[in-house]
Amino acid sequence: MDKNEFTALYDQWFALHPFKKRDWVELGKVHYQAFGKESVALMTEALGQLTEELDRFPLPKDIRSKLNKLSSSKTEGGQTKSNVTSESEQIATRLLEHRHGVHYNGKVVKRPENVPVWIEQLVDRVDNELGVQYPLTAKLGTLGFMVVQAEGRR
Repeated sequence: MDKNEFTALYDQWFALHPFKKRDWVELGKVHYQAFGKESVALMTEALGQLTEELDRFPLPKDIRSKLNKLSSSKTEGGQTKSNVTSESEQIATRLLEHRHGVHYNGKVVKRPENVPVWIEQLVDRVDNELGVQYPLTAKLGTLGFMVVQAEGRR
């Protein structure tokens, strides 16, 4: 982002701390060097949240800390990251584990009830295409990916 666009991100801070506007010639250089390559969405979010948290103008370490926290929980476009396993992924995983005789705490994984036909087909496909030469972990990863792709098309 260019310097004018970057400086505009700080407008809310200049409204709260007008004296920092006059110091921005020097202060802005430091901030731009540190954060000029960050995404606009992430910087906007970080500075917005810091407005609610700090009673003083944010230091570069405050901004970096907030950016790090946000970047681990959001995608670049500002969408919340989803690391949640869907019910379909769980069913598919349990079915594949059942077919391969996996044990948890000494008990064989039970076949899930009411497995949708499309999940059965994906599990068959993964087992057939990868065969015995690939370990179960590779099959589970491939199956999870295929389920996520299939869910995106539904």
